[in-house]
Amino acid sequence: MQTTDKHAETIVLRESIRARVTVASVSVLSTFLAIGMFIPFLVSQGVTYTRIGVWTMPILVLILARAYLSARLRNRLDDLSNTELTKADMALRISSIANQVMVGLGIWIIQSPSAAPFLLPLFMTLIVVIWSVGVMSNLFSDFPSFVLSISVLIGSVSVFWIIQADIGISIGVSMLLAMSLMILLVRQGSRIFRDSVLMRFEKDQLLEQLEIEQRNTRQALRETQTANDAKTFFMAAASHDIKQPLYALGILTDTLIMSDPPQSIATILQTQRNSINRMSDHFDALMDMDKFKGGNFELTVSTFRLGVFSQRVSDELAQLCTDRGLTWKIHMDDVAVSTDAELLLRLFRNLLVNAVRYTEHGEVCCSASVAGEQVEFLISDTGVGIAVEHQKTVFEQFVRLDNHDTHSIGKGLGLSIVEKIDKALELGLQMSSVVGKGTEFTFRLPIVREEEKALSQ
Repeated sequence: MQTTDKHAETIVLRESIRARVTVASVSVLSTFLAIGMFIPFLVSQGVTYTRIGVWTMPILVLILARAYLSARLRNRLDDLSNTELTKADMALRISSIANQVMVGLGIWIIQSPSAAPFLLPLFMTLIVVIWSVGVMSNLFSDFPSFVLSISVLIGSVSVFWIIQADIGISIGVSMLLAMSLMILLVRQGSRIFRDSVLMRFEKDQLLEQLEIEQRNTRQALRETQTANDAKTFFMAAASHDIKQPLYALGILTDTLIMSDPPQSIATILQTQRNSINRMSDHFDALMDMDKFKGGNFELTVSTFRLGVFSQRVSDELAQLCTDRGLTWKIHMDDVAVSTDAELLLRLFRNLLVNAVRYTEHGEVCCSASVAGEQVEFLISDTGVGIAVEHQKTVFEQFVRLDNHDTHSIGKGLGLSIVEKIDKALELGLQMSSVVGKGTEFTFRLPIVREEEKALSQ
């Protein structure tokens, strides 16, 4: 916090110096014009050129010196160190005070025995008042410099009038009151200047931070896109370079099994076939997760009858149940539905494989029955079931419950894919399960009547 405060003070000081050096050239011009305008009047009142020179020459020299100093500072202000800024601030302050001292002394120097009483002092007082307005506009950014400068400027004039007694006291006091009002105004202006500098500094910091964050975000997006492109290339290559050899290996293994090998070899080949199946299932699950995660899929909606569809389901799952010693039951009312048949089959496959995997004895059932204008699907098993506290987490990726009484093998992707298919097809999947008794999944699809089917064709 202390470092931040020091940095803020440096910013304010730099901008204060910038404001003062910016008006230096204007001050030179206005000073020369002013002196040129009132010299004729002073001469007409009998003021000698010597007195005029004694007063004006130091003012001109000081104002030119300040202009030279300001020009040097203005050219390298942004490169000045904190120490150099402090020295520059002190030099400008001394220059300002010296200028105001010389202007204030004018009421003592400019005199003439031939002029009317108080005429020249009043004229010099008017010059000081006008000069004070210029000092206010030039030093509003530096309150300490203004206080010192205005004090010597108006103080000198006030002392002159007070010692004149009578009406001079009133003029002197009025000048002091005017000086007090000026100090209050410049104090407020100096605060506003400081606040505006700090607000601008904070805005610049926020804009710089925003630019950095945008640059980092763009870089992160580029890196993410590169990684995504690499992943897409890998998955595309994997689907060809891994899936095809797996498929060929499966065909070769099936061919060897059908060649009636000895029992010892047949057992090894069957174990190999099971491993190939599991590897293929895991690969398909990973490919599905990548497709659903990236949204790289389109629904291929078609109208089909559940009689044919149920045969496809049974062809894939009946043998799996037989191998596990489970009873396989399937019945679907032969009605027409309209959806993505391949995704629906994938959902059935994942749910039924999961049911077989976690069922040691009993049965696995699949049914579809008409319920009003919809057909309700039911997939059930008599397996280990899922505890209530786990019935939400099983749909998360890579979540696989430990069931010590089963010999299941999986990576916890099946139900996660099911959930994504359910959302894509808007099936309204529901699950109910009792530990030790089994699990049921239900979902629905609208029936396509024959007249609707005809219209769609």
